[in-house]
Amino acid sequence: MFALGGNSAITYLYSEGPAVPPSCQLLQLSADVRELGRTYPAAHACVGDIRASLRVLLPALERKLAPHRAAILALRQAAARGRAAQRVTRHQAAAAERDAPVTTPLVAAAEIVRAVGPRIAIVDEAPVTMRLVRGFLDSPSARQYFFMRSAILGWGMPAAVGVSLGLGREPVVSLVGDGSSLYSPQALWTAARERLPVTFIVINNREYNILKNYMRSQAHYRSARNDRFIGMDLTDPAIDFVALAAAMGVPARRIERAGEIAGAVEAGIASGLPNLLEVRVSPA
Repeated sequence: MFALGGNSAITYLYSEGPAVPPSCQLLQLSADVRELGRTYPAAHACVGDIRASLRVLLPALERKLAPHRAAILALRQAAARGRAAQRVTRHQAAAAERDAPVTTPLVAAAEIVRAVGPRIAIVDEAPVTMRLVRGFLDSPSARQYFFMRSAILGWGMPAAVGVSLGLGREPVVSLVGDGSSLYSPQALWTAARERLPVTFIVINNREYNILKNYMRSQAHYRSARNDRFIGMDLTDPAIDFVALAAAMGVPARRIERAGEIAGAVEAGIASGLPNLLEVRVSPA
């Protein structure tokens, strides 16, 4: 395993055994000497500028892999076929759920990705749809989709503002969970002040789903055993995200029906201004 950049071997949820098995050799390249061998010992570790180092390494790697190009191409083609087949299966599953009384996360993800298309940047911090969105994406660009490695703690909304600024005020779609959005809703005000074309989409399942799932993954939590999670249901009182956006100077609308999602997302992007869509979904 060749790890490039920051803390690539961070530990989060406890599990038995090391993330890097004894049979795997770890190589590291980082601009920060403190990260080398920090969590797991590296067989070879180098300090250096990532871009400059890769400019030297990539031609050498190309030469090394030259005898295997046919096999590598076959593997990539097989992987592409497999991913295309998975997308077809996901779309079929979403079609089967489209008429559910409450929009499901699968349908919301399918409709949002369809509306966004392959070119508009997406900044994703919506745990309930994150995995599904990645499954539907079919973009030739490696720079369309931005996400965090872990810790759903309010990174997404201000990051979307930064991504739009970094891309020369290009349109950006910010996907954020209802719980995630409560860490940094002031990003709405910044987007309004800077008149940035960011469409914030709050995926609202009215609960801290990621915290519930974390507790379910750890058998010692009594809340998970009893299916009773204190302080993790955002229902009493319900949060009015449309009113919250209005207070920050951002126009907003609430979407209750699956058939309205794609049109609302397209209109939000086309407006060229900051806007917020609250998409109500069923709990995962």
